[in-house]
Order: sequence, then C-alpha cells, then structure tokens
Amino acid sequence: MNLTVLTAIFKRDFVNYFASATGYVFICVFVMLSSVAAFVPPGFFSNNLANLDQLSSWMPYILLVFVPAITMSMWAEEKRRGTDELLLTLPATDSDVVLGKYLAGVAIFTVSLLFSMASILLIFQYGLGDPDLQLFVCTYIGYWFVGLAMLATGMVASFLTSNLTVGFILGMLFNAPQALASTVDNAIGWLDAVPPLRGLAEAEWFRNLARGVFSSFSAFDGFSDFARGVLSLSGALHFLCIVALMLYLCMVLIGRRHWAGGDDGESLWWHYLVRGLALFLIVGGVNAVLRNYDPVRFDMTADKTNSLLPQTKTLVAELGDDDETPPIKIDAYFSPEVPSEYAGQKRELLSTLDELRAISKGKVVVVKHEVENFSDEAALAERAYGIEARSVSTRVRGEIEEEQIFLGAAFSCGLDKVVIPFFDKGIPVEYEVVRSITTVAQQKRKRIGVVKTATPLFSGFSMQGPSPSQTPESRLVAELKKQYDVVEVDPANPITDTFDVLLAVQPSSLTPDALVNFVAAVKTGQPTAIFEDPAPVWWQVVGTDEPNRPGGGMMGMFGGGQPPAPKGDMQQLWSLLGARVDGSQIVWQFHNPYEASLPGLGPEYLFTDVATAENAFNNASPITKGLKQALFVYAGAASATSGAETEFLPLAVTSNLTGAISTDTFQQFRTGRLDQSAFEQRRRKTGRTYIVAAKITGAPPEEVEAQLDDDIDDEALRAEAEGGAEADLETGSGEASDDEQPEVNVVLVADIDCLASEIFNIREIGDDEVLGVDFKLQNVSLILNILDDLAGDDRYIALRKRTRDYRTLTQIEQATEEFRESTLDEDNAFREGVEEEIAAARTAYSDAIAKIMSRTDLDAVTKEQLRAREEIRQARIRDVKITALEQKRRKNTEQNQRELANYVRNVQDRYKAAAVIVPPIPPLLLGLWVYFRRRSMEKEGVSKDRLRYSRKQPKAKGAGEAA
Repeated sequence: MNLTVLTAIFKRDFVNYFASATGYVFICVFVMLSSVAAFVPPGFFSNNLANLDQLSSWMPYILLVFVPAITMSMWAEEKRRGTDELLLTLPATDSDVVLGKYLAGVAIFTVSLLFSMASILLIFQYGLGDPDLQLFVCTYIGYWFVGLAMLATGMVASFLTSNLTVGFILGMLFNAPQALASTVDNAIGWLDAVPPLRGLAEAEWFRNLARGVFSSFSAFDGFSDFARGVLSLSGALHFLCIVALMLYLCMVLIGRRHWAGGDDGESLWWHYLVRGLALFLIVGGVNAVLRNYDPVRFDMTADKTNSLLPQTKTLVAELGDDDETPPIKIDAYFSPEVPSEYAGQKRELLSTLDELRAISKGKVVVVKHEVENFSDEAALAERAYGIEARSVSTRVRGEIEEEQIFLGAAFSCGLDKVVIPFFDKGIPVEYEVVRSITTVAQQKRKRIGVVKTATPLFSGFSMQGPSPSQTPESRLVAELKKQYDVVEVDPANPITDTFDVLLAVQPSSLTPDALVNFVAAVKTGQPTAIFEDPAPVWWQVVGTDEPNRPGGGMMGMFGGGQPPAPKGDMQQLWSLLGARVDGSQIVWQFHNPYEASLPGLGPEYLFTDVATAENAFNNASPITKGLKQALFVYAGAASATSGAETEFLPLAVTSNLTGAISTDTFQQFRTGRLDQSAFEQRRRKTGRTYIVAAKITGAPPEEVEAQLDDDIDDEALRAEAEGGAEADLETGSGEASDDEQPEVNVVLVADIDCLASEIFNIREIGDDEVLGVDFKLQNVSLILNILDDLAGDDRYIALRKRTRDYRTLTQIEQATEEFRESTLDEDNAFREGVEEEIAAARTAYSDAIAKIMSRTDLDAVTKEQLRAREEIRQARIRDVKITALEQKRRKNTEQNQRELANYVRNVQDRYKAAAVIVPPIPPLLLGLWVYFRRRSMEKEGVSKDRLRYSRKQPKAKGAGEAA
C-alpha cells in the first residue's frame, strides 16, 4: 500500500468537495433535515424524552438521499473528465485508489455529522433540558456506521457510470435495501395482489426467509443498539462487513480492465460474479449469527438505562444448560406512538427485550409487532393471546384525554405460555419479563398452597357480606400464578401435602378444627406466610377478635339463616410462634407522603416510609432490603411474646408519630354509630414504634409442643368419632420425629388490606396524571419477596426493586407547569369571586323574603300572598344570575384551557422553527470563511497591477504609444 498516493487522493477529493458551493449546500440541507426530523415530528414532544428516537427513525431515509450526493461524483466525475486513466497510471494499486476516495467520502460525511450533532445539542442544551451526552454520542456513532456502509455501497454505483445523475439514482437504489428492509412485511403483503404469488406470500417459510435476508443488510437492525446507547460488537461488525463487501466490489470493478476480456484476454465475469455472491452470502450469514451471539456490549448511557442486572444475566445464562429445551419466543405488541406517560415504559420494554435476545445465545427469540388499532394484527393478538388495546388517560396540552394503545407481550416455550396483556407505568419491566421467561422455561414450578379461609381469594360463591355473591379471582392469586403452581388448601382436612410455601390470609376466621390442622402444618416447619388483620377494610371478612358473620347472606343477618360458624382459638398459633397480632387495637401514624394530592387519607392509612424512619425496613433481611415505602390500611401490630424462644426479626416498622385506637371504636365508626369527630377524639397517641411485619424462626418451647400435640390428638379423636377420614396427623402432615424437633419458619404481617386488588391497581397506575400523584408504593414487591424468601427462591427479589429513569424535556415541563400554575391560580381566584357573587344572590333572595315576613302592617293572608309573589320573583332573579355566573365561570375555565394549549403549542413551534433556522448557520459560516480565505490567499504574492479589481487603474495610452 502506497500511503503517499492514498493520502494525495484523499486530500484532493476532500478539498475539492469543500472548494465548491455545492458541497456546502448539501451539508446545509443535511443538517437541516436532521434537525427537522429530530424536533418536528409530533412524537418528539408527545414522548417527552430527551433523546434522538425521532431522528433515529428517519436517519436511514435521510442518508438514502445525502450519501449518494457524496458518492455520485467519486468515480463518475473522473470518467466524465477523463482523469480516471491518470489515476490508474499512478504508482499505486487499485486498493490505494479505492481506499483514498472512500476515506475522503468518510471524512466529508463525518464533518456533516459533526455539524448536525452540534446544532441539535445546541437546541437541546439551551432550551429543552439536560440530555444524556453519552447517549447522543453513541447514537451519532451509530449514524456514522450506517453512513460507512452506505458510502461503500454508493461507491459501487459510481463505478458503474460516468453520469452524475445516473450515479445518484443508482446510489439510492443500491442503498434502498438497507433503509427499507424494515418494511419487508409490507412488501410481502403486496404479493397478495398478484394471484400467482399469493401462495408464496402466505407461506411462513418464505416470510421467515425474506425477513432473515433483509434483516442481514438492514440499517435499522444494525443501528438499533446504538440508538439506545449501547456500543455493541455485533452492531459495528454488521456495517463493517457490508463495507468490506462493497469495497471489494469496487476494487473488482476498478480492475475490470484486467479481467473483462478482449482480443488477448479471457473474460472472468462469471468468476467474479460467483465470488461476489459468495461474499454476499458470507456477510449475510455473519450478520445473522451476530444477532444472536454478541460477546461485547457496552452501555454508554450515563444512567445505565440499558444494563441488565447481574441476576438477570445469570438466569438467562442458565437457560442454555438444557439443549433439549426449545427456544423461548417472545411476541411483543406495541403501538407506534404512545402518550408521553408511557414512552419510557415502551422504551424500557423494547430495550430489555433487545438486551435479553443479545445475551441469550439464541435461547430467546424476540418478534416485535408494531400494531395499529383495529388492524388484522391487533385482531390476531387478541385472538391468540388475549392482548388488546388498553384505554389510558393522558394529558394533551393541559387537557386529560383517553387513548387506546398496545403494550403487551406473550412468552411461549413448547406448550407453556405466559401473557402480560399490558405493561402499565408502575410495573417493573425487567422483573416481569425475566420472570415470565424463566417460568415458561422451567419444567416444574414451585408450589404455593393457599389456605382456604373466609377471605375470598379464589373465584367462587361467597356467603360473606350482606348477600351471597359470585367472587372473581383476586389479583393476588392471578399474580402468583405467573410464577407458582397455586393450589387451594382446605384446612378442614389434615394438611398432608408439603408445599414450597403456605399462604394463610386471616386464619382467625377458621373453625376450631380447621385452625388445629393449620397450626399442625406450621408446627412441622412448613414455610408459611400469615397475614392477620384486626380490622380489614378492603376485604369482606371479620377482624381478628370479631365473631364470624351468620351464614345465608341477608337472611342470616336477620336470624333467618345459618348461625355463625365458631372461630378457632388463635392462642394456639400465637403460642407456637411466640408472637401475636393484637386483635383489639389498630395502629395509626401521622404521615401522608401524598398529602398534596390525597389530603383525605386519615392516619389509619399507615405508610412505612424511610423518609420518616430510617429503620422502616430491615436491610438485614433480603425480603425488605432496599425497600422505601409501603402502605398498610387500618393495620395491627405484631409483637414477640414475653419469654418466647423463637427468633423474632422485625421487617417493617412505623415511626414514633403514632398512636392506637380500639377495634370496637372502629366498628362503631364503620357502622355509623360514631361520627368522624368522635372517632378522631378517641385516637390515643402513644409515640412508640409498632412492628407491622416480622419473620419468626426457631423451635417453640416443649410445653407448647406438648399442648399442641394434645390439641391435635383431640382433633383426631373427634374426626374418628364423627366417622371422618382417619388420618395419622403425626406422620401425614410431615411432622418430624421426636429426635428431630422442627423449627417454625413464618412471616407474620398484621394487615391483609395490603393484599387487596386496590394495591395492585395503585402499582399499575404509578404516576397518575389525572390525580396528579406519583405513587412509590412497593407493597407488591414486599408481598412477593416474603413468599419467594420462604420458598427459597431468591431469583427475582433484586429485580423487583429495579427502576429506570429516562431524561425528559425538563425545561419544557418547567415552563409549561409554571404557566399551568399561573392559570390555575387565576382560575381559582375567578371561581372564588363567582362563588361570592352566587352567595350574594342567594343572600339577597333570603333578605327579600325575610323583609316581607318582618312587616307588621300586613295581615297574615296578605303577607303570605306577597311572600309567595316575591319568592317567585326573587327566585327567578337569583336563578338567572346564578346561571349567568356559572356560564361565566365555565367560559373562563375553557379560556384558560385554550390559553394553556396555545402556550404549549407556541413553545413547541419555537423549537420547531429553531430546528429549521439554526442548523444551516454553522456550515454557511464555514463556507463564507473558506471563500474569503481562498480569495485572500489568491491575492498573496500577486502584483496589485495584475489584480482584476485594483483600485488604481493605469491611464490609457495613445495609439502611437500603444503601438
């Protein structure tokens, strides 16, 4: 390789491009189109993300026009001028000429990208917010790699013609597969219109083959990692392989004078054609392999929003241990555009799926479906997986609107299937995706036994409440079925099966016999989660110390139904655990982190929060380590029994801004026998901390063991006397022998409302635009962590706490919020004035009637007649005035909303205008500087008399002198 010749060719082409005005025009158009594509599409402001997603979706199409403008003259212009022969006679190889010209094109393209990046960052930095600079750099590195591949492809087109226009058109055609490969499904759909090809278009093998071939050369597929801020070896090699293939073709074309044949030569067209096709297949195969095997990936984002947790990588790596397990297929369904509140969730879902596919070594296959509402694919998603468009609330220019979007996924492996119909804002994406993958991949799930109590967890017929009703499956059970094999356990019979974990919600509602069976199971060391509530609010079930309700619904309440079932003695359970939940009192705490949005919550809504108590959650336990906030509703307090030998480990603790109130007082208030003020007066302030959740382990005292054995024996005798099924409780329930005393393993929570569907709804809502509240509750994580810890499954505990925050257009948000607050203050002031006028109108009406009634000069009949007439007249005046004021208030509210919408629109329009005006300025300034610089250099060393526009012109000489 002759570096001197290569450098000379590089400098010649690079300088020639910037020596003419045409080059600067192309650069100005490029940077302007880039900026317009970044800021003008509606999705930029609706997504409210400080990134280049909009530009990334348009950049391949922009380059499809800009790159051929660079490459069209690389060789075609040499042919047109006849200087190609001069280049070929230089003491250099064909590769030196090709590389010199290619590197010149790369340098021109790099300068153009730098202009584009500088102008876009300028607009972002001074008006839109604080963007992630590392994400921007990585995205532009991706644009650079896309340009490398397109430049090499465009050079091939330039070598085929001597006409610049034809070279430009051929460059676009040759690069079209890279830019348009993502539309291959639409292209296949067009084949349906051709009857002979309709069968081919419907064949699945043909669709898969077409997708595989086009994706191997698609700019979008290779660029997707860079757009998310991930530097990947597979992405770089995807484009470098295309560059190598196209540069080889360029060297073949420039050297065809040697092998094209002639009088003395033999044509080698077929040889090089086969060689080119072979390289084409090799590049396609390499890119296909790299999509599933990517050894090097680096997350360049400042906040590491693309990185997977180590636990996730470990779980995915374990999927490859069994070669007989079929690949896990993930079908992701999402709308092309989603509201700004869901833009981050959509980005996180797609990013997580891409990262999982890249590290899975082919064990995870991801198929993305961009679904339009009411399309055939939307109908297929609903029919196959039950995934349908979800109606969500979003704020559009100050107004709350409803929009239907897709954002779900289906996971399948063999015959097993898990479906997540919708990823709401509060759902941790990485946790849900990884749990679904591992659930469908494992052959056998862990078993969780849910004890049948009065709490309606499963669907069925319930006699609780004022009337019999059909109860749906609880959100808790639906959540558990995503991970566990959930079995309902009837404690009326001895619990002989062994479960990975046993769940009992309000066991105090069990009958004496059922409670004995349940306690016997706990006694054997069965890991158990117990939720016991002194005063349930969101469940139709009685508290710990309350008697069961009569059976038979309404008839039972009036004595016409079955008598209430007796309740078991909870002291058996408390003695076994060496701990108890006080059923006679409810704990309250003065702390409401959502006071501004939800001021009506009383202190009985108990928020355990690290903001008020650093030890609110025990960081020494994997169950609660890293948790920040949870909600317990009208909860009780758990405490260790004096002299207990079991270990009592607090998990969730209140602050000392607390007190207690009796459950009797709560029941009086709940049934209306006590008003709000009296209820508040009976709150007793204690100023002590209360334990809401605790883990209990260890062996109970021997006297407790003996008493429990007596109770179990008595229950066996009763069952045998009543003709029931005989059971050897000692061995059937898995009790250990006398030589090996079992230890209890229990987590006790003094609340069951934390399991209610309302909690799961709050988790899904997350940041609620309608209520104006951003919920940070981690109840679901706490519940699932308890069950996972007891079951010995710690795979997902860390994943549940993972949150990712994406940078938004903070300055736009701030300006909009300030204007919204000012208009809201004006609206409130106007409303107060209107209310005062309405009150004055009502007062005038009352005063007019009172004045008539106070007159002493009229008899009763006349006074009543005047009162009736005046009442009608004043009522009409009052109603007309109130109607006018209400209409005035409504118009003012609508006017404020219009002003807010116009303000938001004007702010957006300013940045859109800046996107058109600002970007061309830097390259124009550079062009002017180069122009005047060249003019000044041309004048150096030249006599002033020879300058064309010299100020002193020589005097005209006579004809004779001239002669």
